[in-house]
Amino acid sequence: MIDKEVFRLINFRLIKLLLYVAKRENADVDATKLQKIFFLLEKEKGVELGLNFEPWFFGPYSELLQDYIDKLIELGEVDVIEHEVKDPFTELVITYNSTYVLKGEFKPEEKDVDIMEFFKEWVRKSRSEILKYVYEKYPEYGKYSLIRDKILGS
Repeated sequence: MIDKEVFRLINFRLIKLLLYVAKRENADVDATKLQKIFFLLEKEKGVELGLNFEPWFFGPYSELLQDYIDKLIELGEVDVIEHEVKDPFTELVITYNSTYVLKGEFKPEEKDVDIMEFFKEWVRKSRSEILKYVYEKYPEYGKYSLIRDKILGS
């Protein structure tokens, strides 16, 4: 069993690696995309991260992963950029979509190549594409989703 502190450090590094790849690919990573990519990293690549994903309102969700990204923001290693989401009819701001951006320098290591390729594949996809894939392949994690039917076109 891996110690909680080791999991925390591994996840901090992998979050920064994901955001590094996203920056290089000129791709956005929001909370939903972050959660789903890390879910797929555990499920598809077999990387044990101790994140304990559970079915949630937008598919698999890890409270621990959210705590990790929040801590990186607090430490000043990750920025949050908020974009207004407007009602198409009234043009009123109805919510904000937050995108995570890596601050400062990050140097990947030789051992990161495989995971970087995995991240590269998924950050290039839209949030809807990722959600559709997750809902189809792992339906048990979409059972509480508020948007599953819309994403799957049912």
